[in-house]
Amino acid sequence: MALSFSLQTKEELARVKARRPCCREAELVAFLRLGNLEAGTPAGETILFITTHPALARKFYSLAREFLAAPVQVRSSRRQGRSRPVLKVITPASLADIQAWLQARAQVPEYPCCQAAFLRGAFLATGSVNKPSGTHHLEFLLPDAERAGQVQSLMQLLELESRLSRRQRGYVLYLKDSEQIIRALSLMGAHSAVLAYENTLVYKDMRNRVNRLVNCETANLSKTVETGLRQAENIRYLVTTMGWGFLPPGLQEIAALRLQHPEASLKELGEMLHPPVGKSGVNHRLRRLELLVRQVRNRGGMGPAPDDDLPRSRP
Repeated sequence: MALSFSLQTKEELARVKARRPCCREAELVAFLRLGNLEAGTPAGETILFITTHPALARKFYSLAREFLAAPVQVRSSRRQGRSRPVLKVITPASLADIQAWLQARAQVPEYPCCQAAFLRGAFLATGSVNKPSGTHHLEFLLPDAERAGQVQSLMQLLELESRLSRRQRGYVLYLKDSEQIIRALSLMGAHSAVLAYENTLVYKDMRNRVNRLVNCETANLSKTVETGLRQAENIRYLVTTMGWGFLPPGLQEIAALRLQHPEASLKELGEMLHPPVGKSGVNHRLRRLELLVRQVRNRGGMGPAPDDDLPRSRP
């Protein structure tokens, strides 16, 4: 079964091992403080973490063995209707002992590397992220306002501007900005996820640019064709009403070309003339034809009055 982008990101982060012991301890503190720590076995053991993903169980198991002064083991069980086994990381230490260990490490990590490690542990325990091609969204689902505020304060130290929302299942701390999400993933060490995110953003940006260019070209082409058809219709009216001999020689050539090529642009019409004429020259002649059409229409097909001020055609 294909893994979601969020789970792929978590599996990548589960393979990240911080070089410094203080960073690895900060990651474990985030796991324990924000995860599903509970006293839940008849033998008085403490369930440190529950997951259905082996990579997360291995990650948490290795951290717990390194820093907790108690044996740690992983137990597997199957629940009816679930295809994946449930993995529980368990220690014989009491819940009170684990909470006392956490209380001694209640302060927000001091160093940026430890803060990033804490954020990685928080994401592995409670986080999720949408695939880059969808809506930009990275979130942490936290059990209460106190712990949500602690993670939000840490994110502010890392220059991540998150938002907090109350939900039925707890508090959701989330990022919506793509650049902020990329920064968060990079700080946590999910470099493959960052690359996938940036590639998708580049592709989407390029696609949007192409769409804008195509739409602009389509609009310009439609405008050119509409203008050409209107000009051709006016020229037909002028020729039908007054005859070709009514037009000066400089206008007859451009009028004939416009009737033959109503879809052509000004530049294309200018290149067909002998000698060729620039866009401004073609535009001047077509405007003179339109002025003649208006004057003929205004006089009921009688042609312009002798004293009408007509622009002269260019040679």
